[in-house]
Amino acid sequence: MEWNPTDGFHLDALLDKTFAPVDSLKTLGQTIIHDRNDAFTIWLKVRGVGAAVAPNVFPLAQKKSLIPDNHLSIDQNRVIFFFQWPKECERHTESWSGSAVFLTKKKFEFPDSLKLETSLASEVIESKFWTGLSHKDTGDFSLSGRHLEDDNFELNWSLAKSLWTKTDAWNFGEAARKALSIIFAQTIWIANLKITRGNREIFDFRKKNEVESLGYDFRPLIDIGPRQGDFNKSAFLKLVIFFRKGGNNAEVCWNIFHQMADASRQDTTQGHELFLSTILEAIFRTINNRPFIPGGHYGREDREKDMASFQQNFLTANWDSACKKALELHARLRHRNAHPDWLTTPSGVLSKEELKKSTKDLIFLSRFYGYMILALAGFKDLEPLFPIVRFSDEVEKLALPQPGLLLTEQENRPPPP
Repeated sequence: MEWNPTDGFHLDALLDKTFAPVDSLKTLGQTIIHDRNDAFTIWLKVRGVGAAVAPNVFPLAQKKSLIPDNHLSIDQNRVIFFFQWPKECERHTESWSGSAVFLTKKKFEFPDSLKLETSLASEVIESKFWTGLSHKDTGDFSLSGRHLEDDNFELNWSLAKSLWTKTDAWNFGEAARKALSIIFAQTIWIANLKITRGNREIFDFRKKNEVESLGYDFRPLIDIGPRQGDFNKSAFLKLVIFFRKGGNNAEVCWNIFHQMADASRQDTTQGHELFLSTILEAIFRTINNRPFIPGGHYGREDREKDMASFQQNFLTANWDSACKKALELHARLRHRNAHPDWLTTPSGVLSKEELKKSTKDLIFLSRFYGYMILALAGFKDLEPLFPIVRFSDEVEKLALPQPGLLLTEQENRPPPP
């Protein structure tokens, strides 16, 4: 078995029976599609370590040979190792503990202070200060987090056994990954994870994935000003518990973010608009059990009814204007791109003024989806604060460092001098 962070694991083994999940001769020229039901697990004994497991191995990962043989040769993104200390080394604690290292694109902003001192002969010769994450509640759960490097964030957790299970401790890292991704608009990945259970330690190593930062137009959560770090911390603590509990709403929220990331990846304005606008319909169809029916029509009346239901269940009367605007933007952005007339023009037929309007519409819809995520996650009394978008050629008195700069501020706040 070989491993490096970029390529992941490579496993080679001689088995005691023929192993050929894919027959190269019989399937020659055929397209093979596998889903999760086709995956299998490989259990390993590792000399000097203990045991290991390669989960979710797909048959197509096996190196093909013309003649089926007993040679196993696959590439794998993830392997989990189990190390067991002698019984006398078992640590009896009242909590489950774990840690994970996350791959990031930009540094996270949390409000807690982190100080690192370098001493020589008991004298401090250097002090460095960073921001970090700290939450202590011994009766429930405690967290600490810090950046190891610009693109690595380490999170440690301790969960009270009286309230949490060992499964909770194992899945806590994945819940934290989802919460961090949404709050900081990055496709965060886990590089490695460690769980301690009595005299057993479990190590989960994964192939390095590329982290993407969503464009400003596609950020789900708005800036809160000087108290942004405080908001990030409180939102993270609540979202990580929400994702750990799971359920239909948690799955919907995570898929909203994933589709926003897909929209951000598009190369054209038309792609941005169409991908982002269709998310609203997908949300309503899912939470209101309105599956797609061939020949069926999900019209304006259905959308208005579903929006009213969402507002009644998750928001307040203060959202009347914002909900109405979200429906209007969905209709405008979706319909003009679902029935395009821009095939011969790479950038479409949008004028500069239309491009400005498109930018404002994308920002509003993205922030509206962010509020929908928070609402579904159980956040109460949300206020509809949306950025005011200004462009350089629209602001005469404001000194701009470069032309075309996009400026944003919160509504209901005074404009800059």
